[in-house]
Amino acid sequence: MITHQEVNLLLNYTAREGLAISFYLNTDGTERNRNIWNIETKDIVKKARKDLENMNVSRRYYEAAENSLRRIQNFVSAENFAPHYKSIAIFSNAVENFYQVYHLPVALKSSLTLDTNFYLRPLLAMLEEHYRIGVVLADSRRSRLFEVYMNEIVEHNDFATKTKPPRKPLMETFMKREKNLMQRREEETRYHLSSTADALRAHFALRHFDKLVIGARKPLGDHLARLLHRSLQSNIIAVMEMEITEKEKDVLAKAIQAERNFEMEEERKLLRRISSEIEKDGYAVKGISRVLEAAQEYNLQTLAVAEDYSVQGMVCPECGMPHIERQDCVCCGRQLVEVSDVIYDLVEEAARQGATVRHISGESLIPSLENVAAIIKFKRGELVRIEEATENEF
Repeated sequence: MITHQEVNLLLNYTAREGLAISFYLNTDGTERNRNIWNIETKDIVKKARKDLENMNVSRRYYEAAENSLRRIQNFVSAENFAPHYKSIAIFSNAVENFYQVYHLPVALKSSLTLDTNFYLRPLLAMLEEHYRIGVVLADSRRSRLFEVYMNEIVEHNDFATKTKPPRKPLMETFMKREKNLMQRREEETRYHLSSTADALRAHFALRHFDKLVIGARKPLGDHLARLLHRSLQSNIIAVMEMEITEKEKDVLAKAIQAERNFEMEEERKLLRRISSEIEKDGYAVKGISRVLEAAQEYNLQTLAVAEDYSVQGMVCPECGMPHIERQDCVCCGRQLVEVSDVIYDLVEEAARQGATVRHISGESLIPSLENVAAIIKFKRGELVRIEEATENEF
């Protein structure tokens, strides 16, 4: 699991010595196999070596970068290389002994970049599509905390809560003994849940969770939800029946289902908004041609694309702008090159423009929007009309 701290480390990394190498490889086994991975990696590394030869770097930096490229190629060509994820990302700087490999659940465009900073745009765009979920399990005496992110789970054993109220003065304690057992248990349970709520607020900020799932028998789960700070209450996506002794794999399965249910509802809201804007000729477009036009006008705010949707197209080797059925780039005039799937380049361009990217499941009926649609920032000609209206006022 890639942690929030690791993401920050990559974001803040600047090579004081050597070159920062960022390598992404699409390992989606539904359409690709080991031979394709090896051939693609060899081609990418070969091109990187040519770029390296044209860079004005010292012999030491050159040899270190060459070692990193060789290590990446050996990693992919190894016999035991059989990724169960759709992409891998490798970040390396041999001079500073930096080398990290991440397995990612989304198919990203294969690429390799040499720079002083790591190329993180594809990674960050993918991370924005996934929620880091805190899952708290509780009964009347104990509580456990899990972190679920990109279909992986880890339990935080440092999540500790108090289970009994502090001791009272002797006379009050003696009087309390006269109360029935059920009242004393209720008091201890209430104190335990309140302690859990306080600990959860601290861990929510520490772990940078995006969403929260509560697992407990009824009505404990609902009571715990009511005791949470309002900042946490707004991030609850499910209160589910779970036992404190739940196995890790079962916690993961239930958390993934809760996340998927939440995402599907968010997808429906997004698609309803896009459909509404299109119906009134507002701030949305659909279809690959219209969406690419919006991208070329730097007019993407939110991109919605169906999972597994692909289409052949063209891309500019200079600025990276995606096209379809053209020979030259509308942005810089360079001759375009063919790509087997222009959607990868469209997603990358959307991320470059700071747009939100959402991959939509087929269940959400995105085919009615021609498999790709976008919310845009402005309508064509709108700014000109505003400027003309302003001039007329004077």
